[in-house]
Amino acid sequence: MDRLDWIRKWADYTPNKIALTSFERNETYSYAQLDTYADRLIDRFFDIGLSEGDRVAVLSEHCLEYIVLFVACQRMGLMLVPLNFRFSNTELARLIKDCTPSLMVVSGSQKDKLPTLDISDIKVLSREVIREIYMNPIGVCQRDLPIKEENPVFIFYTSGTTGAPKGVLYTNKMMFWNSLNTSMQLGITYRDSTINSLPPYHTSGWNIFVTPLLHKGGHICMVEKFDPEKVLRLLSIYDTTLFMALPTMLLMMQKSPVFKEVELSNLRYIISGGETVPSSMVSFWKEEKGILIRPGYGLTEAGPSITSLHHNMILTKPNSIGKPNFYLELKILNKNGELAKTNEIGELCIKGEVVTPGYWNNSVKTKSKIKNGWLHTGDFAHRDEDGFLYIKGRKNDMYISGGENIYPQEIEMHLEQIKEVKKAVVLSVEDEKWGQCGLAFVAKMEGSNLKVETIKNYLDQTLVSFKHPRSIFILDEIPLTSLSKVSRKKLLKYFKTISQE
Repeated sequence: MDRLDWIRKWADYTPNKIALTSFERNETYSYAQLDTYADRLIDRFFDIGLSEGDRVAVLSEHCLEYIVLFVACQRMGLMLVPLNFRFSNTELARLIKDCTPSLMVVSGSQKDKLPTLDISDIKVLSREVIREIYMNPIGVCQRDLPIKEENPVFIFYTSGTTGAPKGVLYTNKMMFWNSLNTSMQLGITYRDSTINSLPPYHTSGWNIFVTPLLHKGGHICMVEKFDPEKVLRLLSIYDTTLFMALPTMLLMMQKSPVFKEVELSNLRYIISGGETVPSSMVSFWKEEKGILIRPGYGLTEAGPSITSLHHNMILTKPNSIGKPNFYLELKILNKNGELAKTNEIGELCIKGEVVTPGYWNNSVKTKSKIKNGWLHTGDFAHRDEDGFLYIKGRKNDMYISGGENIYPQEIEMHLEQIKEVKKAVVLSVEDEKWGQCGLAFVAKMEGSNLKVETIKNYLDQTLVSFKHPRSIFILDEIPLTSLSKVSRKKLLKYFKTISQE
């Protein structure tokens, strides 16, 4: 039995333990079933000529079939490539051309996109056919397929918020050490369960709770599409112990009409990240539900569990991403390439088994990001006197105005202290006088009559003048990407449209 084949080990130890639940199908798979289903898929994959190193692209929502497919691919040494089904057809075509899959799996809701994609040389199976294959009660050959640590099990394409998407290689070794880091920091055991409503095309949809819980023999409930009301009710009914959600998702949940009705006493805490978790949100969940939020930091190229702020420290160290998790090294380098001092801002760098070996088909980008084993994240951070870390924003987001370094996240934090402000985003544009200047986009609370002058008056009292945005735009909502992150591209497009009027 392979030491990295978690599913086979749990199928041997606790065969009847429920591994997966689908709320869409009202169906469960035990660890023994998951083990058998994966082997049936493997038989078919050998028949159609798939072999180690081949790519299997998937255009589908997260579901039971996806998990079975993952186990089969891991055993065969295939690379699973979750495609972002919210991408345009042009973007999807670019990703497919880049990863050159031998097989493509498509759900029924996504099949209408196929005629626009150049996939004539790719074998295509529907998600329903995948299910029929592994549900067919035929004899199965349990093959001896050693899982190799260095083999990539995923190619995750970055969201492209700072350029064209890049395929990040995610290996079995990364997955093991990330699972160990996550389990130790969060105290995950076989008794734990989660409801996964995160998309499969992002590392968080797999490696925050799904793979760590499979490693620990826990229980994963699947929701194909996030719906705040549905998720709240399910969290209550199924006595879920762990949950991960982006701040945007949490805001939608707390605004749901069922928020006050549901009982969430079994939820130990909520993990959040991707964007800064506002202190007002932390206070709201604590006061209304007695639940603390644990912010953390991670990225597609490493982890994604890199740092974590213990929930007991959330009110003591607001806006911190915590301290580094186990089994990795972390350093902050200043502009001179030297170790940054306490409270000195620099680039966050990570080293350890959780760091990607590189980007698919992109050695130039790999060499520019990974130097002597250290991943240069492109994120600015600083460490306080107690060793707690704080993210100051992307290296590419920082701008220089009149010779001064400006960090947008600092301004955003000030803006979000205004009670009528729901969300704030600061971007930079070229400026003839100062070189660059800031633009602030502010989403107001529902029913608010917030004025630009109110915001300016507040900044006059709280922030030094050279950090003030040149222009402030009040919006009903901040546009988001398919990963529920801020879409800076759409905001800049909005600004250009307004400027031309």
